Amino acid sequence: MNRIKRIIAYYRGRSPVTLLWHHGFLFVTVGVLIVALRLTWLPWMPLFWPLLIWYLVFSFHFLLVRSLTANDDWADERADKIRRHAYDFQHVKDIYIKPTNFEEPHYPPREPDQSVKK
Repeated sequence: MNRIKRIIAYYRGRSPVTLLWHHGFLFVTVGVLIVALRLTWLPWMPLFWPLLIWYLVFSFHFLLVRSLTANDDWADERADKIRRHAYDFQHVKDIYIKPTNFEEPHYPPREPDQSVKK
């Protein structure tokens, strides 16, 4: 149990970019290992299911590790970033100024085409 606590403490002290690189390297390494085993020693082994299972395990582990780095400071920084990068304000302002109406548009009647001869 102490070993798991030390691993969790180690990853809590790392930056998210470092965690992303560690996970990316692990994911690619195991994926290449599975494909290499398929091409060399285990030609009968299907690729889809082992890669799918590995992807699901890896994704769960990645989300778990990302949640370990979340704390109040991270939440405050993320909320500030979302407030600073709110790109939809102009769109909401335009809708408020010029509300959408659901009337059918009126188009002038078309003139007959002169290029077609009867």
